[in-house]
Amino acid sequence: MARKKIEDLVVNLEFPRSINTTFAVLHKSLKIASSGRHYLALSLADKTGWMDGRMFPDSGVEDIYNSIPTGTICRVEGKVNEFPPGSGKMNIVIKSLQELCEEEYQLEDFIATSPHDCEKQVEVIRGVIRGMESPELKGLLRSFFCDQEFTAKFYQAPAAMIHHHNYLGGLLDHSVEVLLICERLCELFPQLDRDLLLTGALLHDVGKIRTYQYHKVKIEMSRESVLLDHLYLSADMVRERMESLNFPEELYQQVLHLILSHHGKVSQGWGSSVNPKLPEAMALHHADHLDARVKEMLQK
Repeated sequence: MARKKIEDLVVNLEFPRSINTTFAVLHKSLKIASSGRHYLALSLADKTGWMDGRMFPDSGVEDIYNSIPTGTICRVEGKVNEFPPGSGKMNIVIKSLQELCEEEYQLEDFIATSPHDCEKQVEVIRGVIRGMESPELKGLLRSFFCDQEFTAKFYQAPAAMIHHHNYLGGLLDHSVEVLLICERLCELFPQLDRDLLLTGALLHDVGKIRTYQYHKVKIEMSRESVLLDHLYLSADMVRERMESLNFPEELYQQVLHLILSHHGKVSQGWGSSVNPKLPEAMALHHADHLDARVKEMLQK
């Protein structure tokens, strides 16, 4: 019998529904319910998506927590529920959880990858670069996207650990989606510096190739990103390229400003080191935020 996939559990089903299938354990934590009962909270996934799981053992919750390492493949027996009722959000109430040996599963069933054609996504980027009027910005983008070592990493990197585009190729998807949103904003607001904004869209997250490590089925933070964050890493990578190209000072500052402010106001605490102070910076922030939040909701 074919294994039940995440995408099979969230459509056209009556709830609760019993399941006995296999998933990767991406994340785990110990929590306390409003009743005071301790339980194990898990993120369960395969290549088609992920779902929250909760296990309420009568005893030994810490032993179960310690016995299931993240990044492992487990057989999960339980029931799929809609919670809260009427919300459309599904989770699994787990009855039993058992780690499998490697010969009991196919690893490729659990590695999430982009649903899009990589070459088509890349051609969108190439088309934008070809259409650039600014020789400086066109040269900067070419220095990245004609660099085979960089693109090999960029086209495969995830864009996040959990929330959005958290799969192989996610960074490329996110960057192209932000790019397309920004192109539309340029049509609505022709006063925007199109070349500057589209450059920001393509380069704002390049540091994520140094942010995440993909181990088996689990995306992990690199030591470097824990200490420095992807906004700094992105700005540092772009700064280095601009300095090698002898960039004009004002344009140099504008590009870095877009990257360092693309998470919005500093007071929001999302990682920006400066508030967006250019219209292009504000446009990039909202394009990035819109794409991330919509994608996050669609993935759930």
